[in-house]
Amino acid sequence: MPQLLAMILACVASLHPTAFADGQAEFKFGQREVWVGQPFLLEVDIVNAEEWTEPQVPEIDGLTSTVLPSARESTFTQIINGVATTRSTRTYVVRFVATRPGIIEIPSIGLTVDGRRFESDPWRVIATKSEVGDLLVVEIIGTPKKAWVGQPVRLTLQIWVQQFVDRANRIRLDEADMWGLISAGESSWGLFEESLEALARNRRRPSGRRVERGDRTYFLYEIQHDVIPIKSGDIDPGEVQIVLRQPTGIAVTRDIFNRRQIEVEGIRPVVQTAEIRPIAVRSLPEEGRPSSFTGAVGRFSVRALAEPRDVSVGDPITLRFEVTDESPGIAGDLANLRPPPLRDLEALAGFRVPDDPTTGIVEGRTKTFTETLRPERDDLDAIPPIPFVSFDPELERYVTASSEPVPINVEPSERLDLVSTVRGEDGLDQAILRGTTLTATTGGLRANHPVVDAATLRREFEPGWATTTIAIAGPATYLAGLLLLRRREHRLANPDARRAATARSKAKSILGGDGPAADRVHASLCGLVADRLHLPEGAMTAREAEAAVMRAGLARPDCEALRAVLDAAESARYAGAAGDDAELERRATALIPTLDTLRAGRRRDR
Repeated sequence: MPQLLAMILACVASLHPTAFADGQAEFKFGQREVWVGQPFLLEVDIVNAEEWTEPQVPEIDGLTSTVLPSARESTFTQIINGVATTRSTRTYVVRFVATRPGIIEIPSIGLTVDGRRFESDPWRVIATKSEVGDLLVVEIIGTPKKAWVGQPVRLTLQIWVQQFVDRANRIRLDEADMWGLISAGESSWGLFEESLEALARNRRRPSGRRVERGDRTYFLYEIQHDVIPIKSGDIDPGEVQIVLRQPTGIAVTRDIFNRRQIEVEGIRPVVQTAEIRPIAVRSLPEEGRPSSFTGAVGRFSVRALAEPRDVSVGDPITLRFEVTDESPGIAGDLANLRPPPLRDLEALAGFRVPDDPTTGIVEGRTKTFTETLRPERDDLDAIPPIPFVSFDPELERYVTASSEPVPINVEPSERLDLVSTVRGEDGLDQAILRGTTLTATTGGLRANHPVVDAATLRREFEPGWATTTIAIAGPATYLAGLLLLRRREHRLANPDARRAATARSKAKSILGGDGPAADRVHASLCGLVADRLHLPEGAMTAREAEAAVMRAGLARPDCEALRAVLDAAESARYAGAAGDDAELERRATALIPTLDTLRAGRRRDR
């Protein structure tokens, strides 16, 4: 008997563990009547299993299917008469969408749980197409209807929802109820999703107003989003599709206090895709474009302020140049607005202007640029008018707004006669000799030193290898630590050196990033020039970059190559010109090693 029991236990132990596994699969279908274009779900529960596979859905005519990537997990424990029962469940969700009306057969869907095969029963659904009619109208309009590259455009999403009326129960849903019937999760919002999220963060929603459209009453909801086009063509607002859960019936009940309660008996989806009225974006004209144009589009006014006004030649004057957007309606993108090229203006020829471009501060619809000027002559009596060029979309031409001249008073610099103040008539420094008593001695150094000390014998010291090692190791360790400390202090005090060291990798990263090729080429090359020459980070024009590399001594052929690439990028950015993006990127990549050799404060032979 003991031998027989041992054999039985050995056989049980040799069996595959899945023979005693209690893993199960349960399939839960939803409704049998579905709507075309609306998702319906199948839930697959895997219960008390150790190993399983995902549900395998075959191709089905008239349906699209997706196994959602995330699965839910839950555990339930029940104790009855002291016996604990645990149910561990992992739920997969299969999402179906009907693509045509009619009867659709869903075949068996299978999976493997703990080595066992489970399959669902075939399922049949009836798909019905929901007739939209005039229940929902979705449109997108733009202001203005025709725009230029760089001109702000306001897009307005208009959602017209017909008011639901139950005449039998004398019920009319109000504006808030009708907005609640719009399924925000099932709808696609395109560019307007950002505006909708901003309203949700402030616990707000789009408000609607009652309007009459023909013989029907609608609630009109409007959502706005401002865009600034960077290339010519039509504006793409993205996919905008609104889903309205239209009630099929209303039930009126009473609560325990005999108050009337309204409940929705049935829902049918109404899906409408937005129609956009074409908004054409035109390229900025090449004809009549001044060389000092920096990309501003709109109507602007400018003002110049300076402090102090009484200075000497070479003294700094702080110039504040204010640019105010006077465009009617939508404000422009002041964050990326660039100042006029002060260094290249002939009006400021008598002033020394820094090479570093200024970035500016935005307050409301005004951006203030601060720059330091130094007069180079004493015959200057004013800071001349500073022009600011922009493209006026209403006039459809380039215009120039100039600041008023700022009066200043420049005095000659004071000069010091170093010869008369430092040396006296006899060639001696009188200031040093004044008040000093000197005593003359004879006999050389021995007269100032005791004879005994002077006659002391000198002993020669011959150090061994240990003494030499100790003598050298101490100072060497000190010098190494001092060098590391000084290097760290240098890096902290000179962040520009670190910028220059990482400029090449940064330029390659920008060039290989996302966005339009023209923007990436401009940002990569101008950023590399700014980092290598220790210029401030920020917007730099193509001409500023060209002037900077010429001052740094870049060879003329390389300067011409840089000018050609930046001009091509600028034409694509402002004029919307079409070109070969791959060729433009290749030319920019070829310039990076050359620009990486630039050094601030050092000129090279051309």
